[in-house]
Amino acid sequence: MRPLTSLPRVSEKAREYVQQVLDFGFHNASSLGFSGRLEEKFAAKFGAKYAIHHVNGTATMHSALIAAGVGAGDEVIVPTHTMASTAFVALYVNAVPIFADVDPETWTISVEDIRRKITSRTKAIIPVSISGLPPDLDPIMALAREHNLIVIEDNAQCFLGYYKGRIVGSIGDFASFSFQGSKHMTCGDGGILICSDEQLALKARRAATLGYSAISAKPGDSVIPQELRCHPSFARHVSLGYNFRLPEIAAAVALGELERLEELVEMRKLSARFFDEVVRDCKWLIPQRTPAGYIHSYWAYAAQITRDNLDWVEFRRKFVELGGEGFYAALLPVHKEPAFQNLSTEVQSSPERYPQWAGRMPDYRQVYCPVWEKLQPRMIQLKTNSFDVDTARRQADIFAQTVRFFS
Repeated sequence: MRPLTSLPRVSEKAREYVQQVLDFGFHNASSLGFSGRLEEKFAAKFGAKYAIHHVNGTATMHSALIAAGVGAGDEVIVPTHTMASTAFVALYVNAVPIFADVDPETWTISVEDIRRKITSRTKAIIPVSISGLPPDLDPIMALAREHNLIVIEDNAQCFLGYYKGRIVGSIGDFASFSFQGSKHMTCGDGGILICSDEQLALKARRAATLGYSAISAKPGDSVIPQELRCHPSFARHVSLGYNFRLPEIAAAVALGELERLEELVEMRKLSARFFDEVVRDCKWLIPQRTPAGYIHSYWAYAAQITRDNLDWVEFRRKFVELGGEGFYAALLPVHKEPAFQNLSTEVQSSPERYPQWAGRMPDYRQVYCPVWEKLQPRMIQLKTNSFDVDTARRQADIFAQTVRFFS
């Protein structure tokens, strides 16, 4: 790959493909096939046999749980350090999210806590790649096989990451990716679900496509042929499904971005490298640990502040004051989000309204994940989505000035 200096925000290929869609027009029964091309190329790049495009990276996990047969009263283990969507999808199928703590150095889901949380009702695990770093997948898969559980990799923040020689996305039963605007590749919003089991892929496509009967797991096969649709005796729906399909014009953009994914990821890594040079020289910042055999894809550069006398807000304010773009905090532990705290109150006060959860759902007001609860208020996530090297270097220089100011 040529040395990177800058990248356009949207690739020329994406613009070309969008123009082709616009020239062709929008039709009910025919298209240029960008959805199928996206699915085929994405699956191949990430070591899977099948891919199903979705309207976002939450719908992908929702479809995967439906395909896996997860339902009312079942338990789904998720990390407390993630976007709430990872836990919400369990609720969408009337299952119960069970929160696991994190590893104190990688900040990905703790294998030991997964082991502690498995019960006779556990049906799935959703391990999450955090800031671009995959979790420890081999022991997670071993636990899943021992207990007959489905594993859905949530890789919204990890494109072209590697785990012990294998591309992230090729290890679980399913892998979910997001095309939301902050991600390594984007079409504004969207997502894709991959797997290598044909029956699971078909069930996931039906979950995402209104339960249509005359579709398959094959790339792009999400529309009923016109000769069938026109027939008066045609039975369309064989199962309950949602309308999660990604529009053709968005698939065209995603395909164009997929074709330059290596460059997009490499630019993120360059940005992270500049920040890492600053953090490694600072005694009171600790970076996320990347274990041997892992390749981090740096959706963000994450670090922990270890000084008790440094105010997070003041630190960020100074960075912005000096010309920095700012940085993000880590998300609240998901079990502490008001949605989960309030749900516990509602289920306990009105169990007749929630028979799928009454007596099964833990009181999230009492859930405790000590490692992440201690770390979360001290975390920073620096943006790596610069599109030219000079901007990335300048942001790292400003961050270095900020660190010196507080040192």
